[in-house]
Amino acid sequence: MLRIAVAALALLAAPQAIAQTQPPIRLIVGFPPGGGIDLLSRVMGEGLAARLGRTVVVENRTGAGGNIATDAVAKAAPDGNTLGAVPAGPLVINRYIYRSMPFDPLADFTPISRFAAIPVVFLASPRSGITDIASLRSALEKGPLPCGTPGAGTTQHLAVSLLMRELGRECTIVHYRGTGPALPDLLAGTIALYTDTVVTGLPPTRDGRARAVAIASPARSALAPEVPVVAESVPGFVAETWLALVGPRGLPEAQAARLEEAMIALARDPAVAARLRELGAEAVGSSRAELAATIRAQDAAWGPVARAAGVTAD
Repeated sequence: MLRIAVAALALLAAPQAIAQTQPPIRLIVGFPPGGGIDLLSRVMGEGLAARLGRTVVVENRTGAGGNIATDAVAKAAPDGNTLGAVPAGPLVINRYIYRSMPFDPLADFTPISRFAAIPVVFLASPRSGITDIASLRSALEKGPLPCGTPGAGTTQHLAVSLLMRELGRECTIVHYRGTGPALPDLLAGTIALYTDTVVTGLPPTRDGRARAVAIASPARSALAPEVPVVAESVPGFVAETWLALVGPRGLPEAQAARLEEAMIALARDPAVAARLRELGAEAVGSSRAELAATIRAQDAAWGPVARAAGVTAD
């Protein structure tokens, strides 16, 4: 009986011993500590650590719109010890903007799961008279309006370009270095429209300083259910950034499946979903196949918009 008990204890301890001997998982993030993508990535890392029984270390490698970090993932050994928390830009937009890319976003990764979605919101100056997509269309019929973005080549920039194309109208794009410098001009009416993510775009609408015209999520967002979606006026219109977990190409099937399972469970955890909402994001938890399909579809959708916008970067 004693031998059986000892054997049983050894079996119970074995997984813990294995986990302790495994190296930490490096979760590479292409944006600075404390920013939105970094904070979402840390929620992801904590959840993975708990579900995999392994240490997960977030490693920030900034620069080139996320390309430097994403390239590090692409060139890592496909052993499951290096993964990437990668937003939409490096996977579906950057190759249409950067003159050269160090990786192929469609071929050099093992897609695992889309963790969170961050919808784009269109904001109007209270002085503009714009309250919804219909009044925006009417205002644009009188001529191009000054429309602000937080930077050239961002999802927000391409979103307003896509909206103008869908409406058959034009606006005069004004690029700012982020939301902070843009808001005073929006509130003063210097620009009539500003495109932002809900993270930084919704707060000034809460006290009436700006007006939320529409959110570009597929359906009304739990982050602001009272705000209509663009698709209610422009069918099929979606513009959002997101955060996904990817590994290097050639990640073994068993490891990819285990990570997919952990990510889906993580996104379905009510506490995690609530934490993401606090950070201005919505939990997704897609399958590997769904993420791969999203990358292909959005690459095809954003490519023509990025080319038409004429943005280039080195």
